[in-house]
Amino acid sequence: MFYVHQYRVTPESSEILFEDPFTERSLAENWEITGGEWKAENGVLTGFTRENGGALIYSRRQFPGDVMLDFYGTMVPPCRNDLNFCWRSKGWDFGKNDAAEGYIAGVGGWWTGRTGVERYPDCGLFALSSSLVPESGREYHIQAGIIGHMCFVAVDGVVALEMRDPDPISDPECNRVGLGAYCSKIRFRGFRVTRPAWRKENLAYTPGF
Repeated sequence: MFYVHQYRVTPESSEILFEDPFTERSLAENWEITGGEWKAENGVLTGFTRENGGALIYSRRQFPGDVMLDFYGTMVPPCRNDLNFCWRSKGWDFGKNDAAEGYIAGVGGWWTGRTGVERYPDCGLFALSSSLVPESGREYHIQAGIIGHMCFVAVDGVVALEMRDPDPISDPECNRVGLGAYCSKIRFRGFRVTRPAWRKENLAYTPGF
């Protein structure tokens, strides 16, 4: 359980919308690869790119409404940056050779090892945190997505950051999710997309001192 603003989120009660076993077949059937080298084997997905840019894969399915990605990710040594993922995404803009509209988030990113989320492609709305010092070779449990107006990233059960978007992405074509690496090598496993279970609570302090 964790809080996003005043929403009490219980991941264990969340509805599972999609799970991927990460096999060669599921990679081909469930994902669109837009860059980098991707391999799925024995339940583990590995993404790799040497380029100073993003290598992203996008779900072929759309997931409208509140959504949460729930998975385990590792920055493969010697890499120690950019364990990336996204939601409410349109996919890849092949004309511009860049990501199209969506929320892009990551651990160990933004060139100085920060956890963050930004609304792409204008990136005028973003949130960054330096509370987590990323470790190469360590597996992180990531739970991230959007509830109402609130985007969030939780790492190992602790919310690392929140971002309020006063006008959340609502284009019906922008409901894909994705995984990525940026000048890095990343392993993913146990990937789920869920409808986060939450309830709003009227949080308050109790006077008494």
